[in-house]
Amino acid sequence: MKKWKLLSATALTASLLFAGVPAGTHAQESPNSSIFHLSGVLKVGSKGESVKIMQRALNKAMGAELSEDGIFGPNTKIAVVAFQKSKKLSPDGIYGPKTHAVLSKTVNSVDYADTRILKVGSRGEAVTVLQKSLNDVGFNVAVDGIYGPQTKAAVTKFQQRYPEIGDDGIYGPITRELMDKVLKGIIK
Repeated sequence: MKKWKLLSATALTASLLFAGVPAGTHAQESPNSSIFHLSGVLKVGSKGESVKIMQRALNKAMGAELSEDGIFGPNTKIAVVAFQKSKKLSPDGIYGPKTHAVLSKTVNSVDYADTRILKVGSRGEAVTVLQKSLNDVGFNVAVDGIYGPQTKAAVTKFQQRYPEIGDDGIYGPITRELMDKVLKGIIK
């Protein structure tokens, strides 16, 4: 199995996470498992939402126990260095593209199981992963981490492909398991 299929499938199951697919529906060749859009690098002194998301991901990936305050301080640097060492990356304490890619894949994998039910009003990384997975199976959903009407409509349409599961627009365990099988290519 190609790595991209396995990554998409495990990302979905994990982040929430999360009859055959009609002909012509394919997963994209290179799904984006990024936990946020990184432009440049994050380092001591950086501030903002990207730092907060990185801190949350480090907490989930390795139990870093960081304050998710959006400030890249000395404790965040220590956690970044520890993560880099654990993944055999250059332990420079700078959160750049390589560290970002590896952390994104780490938190969007089976080892990052998040079993919440997603529905209208849900927000965060799990919703972002769901939205990317919906796009991987042929829907055109904005990837913004907010489970709004567009995401609900796409989940409902996905569920309607499989009448045996019902189509309530809620992304729960049954829909998550089915999406996982579709992304892994178990169900065609």
